[in-house]
Amino acid sequence: MHVRISRQTKIAFITLFLLLSTTFFIRNVGSSSEILTSPVNHINYTTSDPLYITNDSDLAGNATSGDGTASTPYIIEGLSIITEDTNAVYISGTTFSFIIRDCYIVGSRSAIYIINAQSNSVKISNNILSGVGRAIRLETTDYTNITDNICQNSGDGMVLDRSDHVYVENNTCTGGNNGIYSYQCSYSTYIGNKFYSNSDKGMWIAFNSDYNNISNNKVYSNGDEGIFVDNSVSSTITDNECYLNNYNGIYILSGSLNTLENNYLHNNNRDGIKITSSTSNIVANNTLYNNDWYGINNNYATSTTILDNDATKDGFGIFASSQGGYDGLSVGGNTVNGKPLGYINGLGEATLAPNVYGQLILAFCNGTTVKDETIADTSIALIMVGCENITVDNCNFDNNNFGSIRLVNSMETTIQNTNCSYNEEYGGLYCTTSTNTSLYNVTANNNQFGIFLMSATVFNVSHCTVTSNSWYNTRFQGTVAGNIRYNVITNSADEGMLLYGCDYTNISYNCFEDNLGYAIYSDGDSWYNWIHHNAFNNNNLGGTSQAFDDSLFNMWDDPWTMEGNYWNDWVSGNYTLDGIAAANDSYPLGDVPPGIIIPEFSQFSLLICLLPVVFISMIIIRKRKR
Repeated sequence: MHVRISRQTKIAFITLFLLLSTTFFIRNVGSSSEILTSPVNHINYTTSDPLYITNDSDLAGNATSGDGTASTPYIIEGLSIITEDTNAVYISGTTFSFIIRDCYIVGSRSAIYIINAQSNSVKISNNILSGVGRAIRLETTDYTNITDNICQNSGDGMVLDRSDHVYVENNTCTGGNNGIYSYQCSYSTYIGNKFYSNSDKGMWIAFNSDYNNISNNKVYSNGDEGIFVDNSVSSTITDNECYLNNYNGIYILSGSLNTLENNYLHNNNRDGIKITSSTSNIVANNTLYNNDWYGINNNYATSTTILDNDATKDGFGIFASSQGGYDGLSVGGNTVNGKPLGYINGLGEATLAPNVYGQLILAFCNGTTVKDETIADTSIALIMVGCENITVDNCNFDNNNFGSIRLVNSMETTIQNTNCSYNEEYGGLYCTTSTNTSLYNVTANNNQFGIFLMSATVFNVSHCTVTSNSWYNTRFQGTVAGNIRYNVITNSADEGMLLYGCDYTNISYNCFEDNLGYAIYSDGDSWYNWIHHNAFNNNNLGGTSQAFDDSLFNMWDDPWTMEGNYWNDWVSGNYTLDGIAAANDSYPLGDVPPGIIIPEFSQFSLLICLLPVVFISMIIIRKRKR
């Protein structure tokens, strides 16, 4: 049925649409304007030259009202000052009380620069400020009140220098280098401010800025840290929200006796909270969500208390320099994805209960078995530090933010039948400074790197599948005396295997296939490695060879059996590798050595096995149809 709409009805609909669209546009423009100017009461400013005030007479001469007493301070208000030559408002050496409020001020150095004013005499309120150097600079002036200002598009929003008991509330600092930089300012309060979209830090509390209260601030989308407390002590950092910062939400460096409590740290590009080179800090009741590295990273800080924090889609990095350092930590009541954090220090021979923990951190355990665990959506699923005789068996540590397994300073570790794949950043398995490490039937796919052993001595990597990692598949750096055998190393976006300072290692019976870079890249510091009976298929396509060697001391064949490696691009004679060593495989093989698993071959074999089943099924179906 066709319904005819009259011309008048069409015009009415169009008019209504235009009215609604105009209303929506006005509302949106109005809200943006309100965000910018809401703290300012004056719409019509009085244009003024820059103010240069160096004594009480100058202050009285530039005030619009007041007598300079604490109860009736001098008022400087409603001015529009824009200068390209100097500080817009400079006040120094005054002894009377004054307020700067409701002004629009732009300075080529500072919008407002106050130095050596009388203690408890200054208030800066409800201004819109911008300065090439900084919007507000306060120097050696105690008990100053700074509230409700917008500091925008400046070098720094605020610089507080050697001024104690400063009260900073409900300001917005955006579009500068640092939102606020505080240097040697103690006993100050920063409450209810917004610091966002600054190219460096949101808040930088630096160098003996002690006993401060930092609470209820929103610090987000800054190019470096959200809140950075640097060489300062005994501050309370509570109820802040820090998110989308390019580095850490809150970072304590070389600070002690600080309390971080009830903060919400989420979606930061590194850690939610990081504490380094510090002592005796308290981290309690914080909420961590989806930070890219760790929710809380105690990075070799001592005597830290970490209690009752809740991490979701990230987790904990708890590292100390010694067993005594771990003993000095207080860790308890923390959860990861709704399950307990398994922080286990000094456990002996025991098998951990499966699927109880949201994350596992083992410190100085001996004889412990981790079996049948499934841990995902945390920072690193399993961290082992200073451990001995640990067995990890039949575990799934996939889909974590920062890696599956990290092994540090440990001995006699066996990791077998375990998946370490699909981690968003970093790697599947990372091992450093460990001895007698054995990896068997480990799968490490679709990470940034698959397996990385650094400073490892006496290691075995066998029957592992390492494929489709975006940096490289495997890396052996500063390693000695290893066996790398019967592995499948394929489809890396870069090299299949990197050897950096890797010595005395047997690399044999591996399949290297379809790696975008070289199958094996050996630097000049990798000596006396024996590389033979491997299969090299379609690596470094477009290059002159599938492997690279800058060392003069590696051997790429077995002179005793006169057999080398299989190279699918070999034609005749020696197979010469790229690199200044001009290394050769003197006995290249015409066929794949027995025992090597070639992915295409195994898929083809599976297809051959399935063909009879398919054929018989078709016969049965046809008979039933008859």
